[in-house]
Amino acid sequence: MSAVDTTESAAAEVNAAKFGHDTASNMSIHSIANTPDMSATNCNESCTSSTPSDNNPNHDSAAHVTTWSRLSGGLSLLMTRALHSIQSLDMASELSRFTKYHRPYLSSAASSGIPTLDPNSPIVFLAQTYSSLAHPHFLDDFHSRLWMTYRKGFAAIKPTGYTCDSGWGCMLRSGQMLVANALLFHELGRDWRLGDSNDRDTWLTYCSILTKFLDVNTSPYSIQRIATLGIRFDKQIGEWFGPSTISQVLKVLVNDDQRISLKVHVSNDGVVYKNEINTILSATRDDGKTPAVLIMIPLRLGVETMNPVYYPGVKHCFAMSHCVGIAGGRPNSSLFFLGVDGDHLIYLDPHHLRPSVDSRDITSYKMEDLLSYHCEKVRLLPIASMDPSLVIGFYCHSLKDFDVLCAKMTELATGSAPLFSIEEMTPDFDPDVDIISEYDF
Repeated sequence: MSAVDTTESAAAEVNAAKFGHDTASNMSIHSIANTPDMSATNCNESCTSSTPSDNNPNHDSAAHVTTWSRLSGGLSLLMTRALHSIQSLDMASELSRFTKYHRPYLSSAASSGIPTLDPNSPIVFLAQTYSSLAHPHFLDDFHSRLWMTYRKGFAAIKPTGYTCDSGWGCMLRSGQMLVANALLFHELGRDWRLGDSNDRDTWLTYCSILTKFLDVNTSPYSIQRIATLGIRFDKQIGEWFGPSTISQVLKVLVNDDQRISLKVHVSNDGVVYKNEINTILSATRDDGKTPAVLIMIPLRLGVETMNPVYYPGVKHCFAMSHCVGIAGGRPNSSLFFLGVDGDHLIYLDPHHLRPSVDSRDITSYKMEDLLSYHCEKVRLLPIASMDPSLVIGFYCHSLKDFDVLCAKMTELATGSAPLFSIEEMTPDFDPDVDIISEYDF
């Protein structure tokens, strides 16, 4: 298939997803959403399977998901042809060229008049506004987010012997994505894009962030460390985590990592106490730096389904510049949400099984290793299908920045159906009273 054919195929798929049909083959949206993803094995496959599948009944089809292909199968093909081992600076340049190489397709899609699901509602993606899901700037932004998925063949999680997290690790992966996105904000800034990693310092910072999540025991936020630490919170290795547990586990791991100037605070029971955040942001590290903070707020916004009164509040979160995403879901269906298009949410899906990537010298990584942590497809989920169990992440880099967030949070909390509340001071609870919710949603 030529580059032109690939571009036209991708544009046809986008049109089909928009209007509910494929002009070439009359495929329905349901069929398109379940087209096999040739770049990964779906979560319903065994850890030893190598056959791609996208037919998990607990996954896309059940949630009525619309799938958008950035370049259909052509991107995977072109990516495969580009794989080779190169030195770090050469790879940085290669990644930069890679994103620019596909610009003809992106520009073509953006200028083709493809409408959004709601023409009157702009796409809001981590507080950035875009006119279309096919806009090249949106695609650059989306493709730059770190994508954590099921992996197989990693070092066994002792003492269980697990070498794969398929079927139980989706919330752990969603939590990884939330922290990874916060680290991108913290180290590289909101405006960083994957194609910008063409200088040594930026490239090394990007690699440093990514390698913190590799599935090896030495990585601070690896699946091994998360799963093992879960035992402290009454979760056995191989057991699914809820929003509260993943928040508490990541808090311990991040706060123990002295190599970064970032701390995690978990606001339990839907209440953010300003004095607790102020204490974190006022502290001084041994190196003289003042830490930034990632505020994680575990919530349950309904019983079996999300109460519609919370829809506006959830949407509003993505318009807040401090929001780094929402991790949510129940067993076998956790997703990581980053934006909104009308009444649909933009998300990254951890339910794809890939080989694990070993830790190695930074000059030894292949481009396929790194690109496996960046998603090719934009997926949408109707907000009505969003599970009510979730955790919202907000990043603040200073006390002044937190004051700005507080003003925005107060506005959000004073709505008709506030997602959470904000208080000045932590109540003086009786020491015998446990204020931490034991219920993991």
